[in-house]
Amino acid sequence: MARQVRSFRRAFTLVELLVVIAIIGTLVGLLLPAVQAAREASRRSSCQNNLKQYGLALQNHHDTMGYIPSGAPTTPWGTPFLSWQASIMPFIEQTGVASKIKFNSGGDERFRNIDGHDLRSTKIKMARCPSDTGADDMWGWFQGSYSGSLGSQRTPSADGNCNQYLGFAESPAGQADHGNAWNFKDISGMFSRLVTEQKGVTFSMVQDGLSKTIFVGEMLPECHDHDEGFWSFNGKNNAHASTSVPINTMTTCYDSQAAAQQKGVPNPQCWAKSNWNYSWGFRSRHPGGAMFLFGDGHTQMLPETIDHTTYQRLGGRRDGGTINLDE
Repeated sequence: MARQVRSFRRAFTLVELLVVIAIIGTLVGLLLPAVQAAREASRRSSCQNNLKQYGLALQNHHDTMGYIPSGAPTTPWGTPFLSWQASIMPFIEQTGVASKIKFNSGGDERFRNIDGHDLRSTKIKMARCPSDTGADDMWGWFQGSYSGSLGSQRTPSADGNCNQYLGFAESPAGQADHGNAWNFKDISGMFSRLVTEQKGVTFSMVQDGLSKTIFVGEMLPECHDHDEGFWSFNGKNNAHASTSVPINTMTTCYDSQAAAQQKGVPNPQCWAKSNWNYSWGFRSRHPGGAMFLFGDGHTQMLPETIDHTTYQRLGGRRDGGTINLDE
């Protein structure tokens, strides 16, 4: 009778198992940054496409009307009317929303009803960058990720002691603080906060060249004063930002002086988002910079390390400076 030979399979030892786990952990550690980078690249591409849609809408508006929409057509100061972003709705794939906006009705835009909701609550997909990790809804109001450029415009803080922390609005900056101007001559960029009529800047006013002038850039609603980044509203800095504030300044978004003080930051009263020196700037969650739309329709990531004077000149439409973005 033949003997049966048993085969024994040696089990993993504890040491071998630990080695395998360590190898797997190392591989995951090596692959994770690549996966995260790929995801961010996809988000940045979507953000870039959103800005291109803004560019097409502004171009179409100009072709049809002869000018880009004004930043905020209004009469008495303090009455919030429709922003330039609401004005371009008929020129993008938002005809359903545009057909229900009463552009000439006057009055506070928050009461303009769209399908049973305030206009502020209406969500516009292209108005939101997927890299923005903040809430897209605050108090029931949709938060957009893009602002028009005031250019190199002074944005003094309500606290005079904080103005020394500004990156400085260098000459030739616009003369109207916060972009509060009734005349476009006082605005260095493309959008103002106050004008008495619907007409905005024309392309012929962009003397520095459309390819060298910022029209629109990214912003973080949660870092802006009063948390108001809703796309349809012209007040505060919801539809406007200044290139006098360096890119990605204050992305920590402290709600108050107390919150900044708790984190141990120096001069906490000046690092809260109520300091308009900082909160009126362009910023993003993209590593190292923010995306911008230029007047010729091209989009570009500008690094947060960009020379401050160069950045301000990109915001101005008629400063006469020579700029080479390829350097």
